[in-house]
Amino acid sequence: MTLPHLDPLIFAKKIIQKDENNSIVFCEFKEIPTLTTFIEAAAQSSSSFVDQSKPKLGFLATVKNIEQHREFDSLQYHIHLKLEAQIAEFKQFYFEVFNLSNTTEPYISGNFSVIIKEA
Repeated sequence: MTLPHLDPLIFAKKIIQKDENNSIVFCEFKEIPTLTTFIEAAAQSSSSFVDQSKPKLGFLATVKNIEQHREFDSLQYHIHLKLEAQIAEFKQFYFEVFNLSNTTEPYISGNFSVIIKEA
């Protein structure tokens, strides 16, 4: 994944699975993450829907309906993204965060939107 972030603020590491409207991204943290770092990781994961051959800039525009379902207990997670709407540079996503060993009970779920522009 190509992101303009540097350690320790780069959490999205690898696209695991991707189709037209869904992706799963492997994210890794240096310490037990907070709700805020998960939202940033989800926003970084949205780059899985961008042409990686051209530089882009992404801006987190909105966050809503965020629910924490479980306590965070790991450094590695999968973020499942569903592209719900797209209008020009604006993309809206639903996301869920799962532990690598449990893909049935999410840690977090919610919605966010990003604006992605040419760099």
